[in-house]
Amino acid sequence: MSKKVFQLSFLCVAVAWCMACSNKEISDRVALSEVSSYLEENPVYESADLGYGEVKFSKKKDAGMLSNYQKLQQAGFVTMELLKERKRFLSSDSTFTYLIELTDKSIPFVIDKNDKRATVKTFVFKLDDSQGIQVQKSGRTKAKATVTLTREETAFSPFASKNKGANASFTRKTYTLKFDNDAGWKVSK
Repeated sequence: MSKKVFQLSFLCVAVAWCMACSNKEISDRVALSEVSSYLEENPVYESADLGYGEVKFSKKKDAGMLSNYQKLQQAGFVTMELLKERKRFLSSDSTFTYLIELTDKSIPFVIDKNDKRATVKTFVFKLDDSQGIQVQKSGRTKAKATVTLTREETAFSPFASKNKGANASFTRKTYTLKFDNDAGWKVSK
């Protein structure tokens, strides 16, 4: 009799263990949801440095940069005040000194700033749900999820370096997910 009770209890424990293991399965929907929530907390972006305060521009050499600042001014991200204009002696070139200030509208794009430079977001990558997700399980409690992120320009995109993968409007990124008994599947850093 005690042998049958032992076998029955062993069978119950084995069934409970198998049911607990089934929660460790990961679906595409769960992986996409976890990656999406991770990207909301830790956005992916490209950045560039932007000078502000007293900034000097040469009429010929810095014409493109001055034009970019003027576009930012028209969009309301910076204010520009001409402090000094100086024509170089015996030259067709002029030097302009502007006082450039960042406005409140630029706050969401500023990552870091010091006295003369601000690091701003030039491109923001958003999760493309339509491309789906590829999930590869690499053990009982680990999985890798590969997603497509589409690249969106910000107003500061003209300040981006030209060599940073500008040939594609998307990128593929792989995230590692780990299973925690308390929290379930989460993206690990």
